[in-house]
Amino acid sequence: MIQKNLYDSPIREVNRLYFDGKVIMRQVFNESNSQDQETYFVEFIDGSVTTVHYHETEQILIPVSGNGIVGEFNLKSSTRLVDLCWEDFSIKPLKVGEIVMVHPHVLHFHGAIPGQNFSHISIRKMFNQSIEGNHLISRRSQTIWALEIIQELLDTKESSIVLDQLNKISNKVNENILAWISEV
Repeated sequence: MIQKNLYDSPIREVNRLYFDGKVIMRQVFNESNSQDQETYFVEFIDGSVTTVHYHETEQILIPVSGNGIVGEFNLKSSTRLVDLCWEDFSIKPLKVGEIVMVHPHVLHFHGAIPGQNFSHISIRKMFNQSIEGNHLISRRSQTIWALEIIQELLDTKESSIVLDQLNKISNKVNENILAWISEV
C-alpha cells in the first residue's frame, strides 16, 4: 500500500498554454509509484480553467474544495475546432461530494467558477492497451490540448497564429461559462 498526502505531493510545472489562469498541479501517483493510474491534485486559482483538451482514456474528476465546473461539446459536422462551430455545449457544476467521469476523446474543459478557487483530484489510466496480432501492446495514453490540435489543423507552429486561435477558443469557452452562470 502507498499512502500520500495531496498537499505534500510534488508540484508539477504546467504549460501555461494549457490553462487560462493560475493553477497548482501536484503529481500524486505516476509511473514511479503506480503501475496503471496517474493521479493529480489540481488547485485552480481565482476562476482559472483548463484550455480545451481531450484524453485518450477516461478521466475521473473528484472535487476536493470550492465550486467548479466541467464543460464538454462536440464539433458541428464538417467543422474544425478553430471554426468555433460547436454544438451540444454542456456545462455542469462540480461540487464537493460529487464525481464526474469524462469519456475518452471528448473535447472538454474544467476548473473554477469565475472569481472562485476550486480544487479536484484527477485520475486517468496511464496506458492504452491494444492487441496487434497475438501481442498485447501498451502505450502511454496522451492528453491532446487545443494548442496541439490548432498546430495540426493549421499545419503551423508559428506562435502568433497559434496563440491567436487559442485565445479565440478560450474566449468562446469563457463566454459560454458566463452565459451558463447567468442562467443558474
